[in-house]
Amino acid sequence: MSESYETQAKGMRILPGQWRPHYPFEQIAWISPSWPSQDYLWLDFPEAIFTNQGLIFLSHINPRVPSLYTDLPAVVWRREPDGIAFERTLPNGARFGGRVAKENDTTVAMSLYLENGTGKPLTAITLQTCLFLRACSEFADYTMDNKLVHVPRRGWLPFAQARQETEERGLFHLGWRSGPTVSDRPVMITLSNKAPRLVAMTWHSHTLSLIGNPNHPCMHADPCFPDLEVGRKATIQGHLYFFEGSPQAFLEAHPEA
Repeated sequence: MSESYETQAKGMRILPGQWRPHYPFEQIAWISPSWPSQDYLWLDFPEAIFTNQGLIFLSHINPRVPSLYTDLPAVVWRREPDGIAFERTLPNGARFGGRVAKENDTTVAMSLYLENGTGKPLTAITLQTCLFLRACSEFADYTMDNKLVHVPRRGWLPFAQARQETEERGLFHLGWRSGPTVSDRPVMITLSNKAPRLVAMTWHSHTLSLIGNPNHPCMHADPCFPDLEVGRKATIQGHLYFFEGSPQAFLEAHPEA
């Protein structure tokens, strides 16, 4: 294949990004696919942190889902070998941070930590971590038909079809931090509209739910944290995978996903 503007940029790149500049507290990582591409996926990292004390962090303002703090300062990404990292302390004393880094040529390692400095127990800790797809044309279709989850005895199914399953035989919810426990794998994939390849997202055993939004093309593997007593800290690990091949071939190549 001859070289062109579209193909000359090779290899996965992870950069500090921006989505909505009027929200300075939005923490966005730009991640390019591992194959030649000029496009970037946008990782909202994290989008939200829900707890028994309320919605202690939201990366933007949503009047329908009010958060405790709506005027937070910007936090600059810190450059690290093969990736970027950040940390933030909230007005209530909760401290959290994350790292997005290249693990190998096709895999991105994600980590998030949360430390309870609030003076009260933090429980029912669930997060939203949004992989926004609209800026990457091959994954940007306004649909859920290109988003698959794995269902026991059925294999990979489009999300809407999986939601219609009547038996909850899985461990992972299909919905916004809730929904039927249908999927037996903590991973969601989005298929490319250009080639037989995909992007996959998981928080492994810390995955709570899988979801997407067809009108705001994105996919989520949303994680949860264990309860945290005062002064305690926990860290969770996840991955993004770029894979050239079928969903079943992806699962065979990445049984840990």
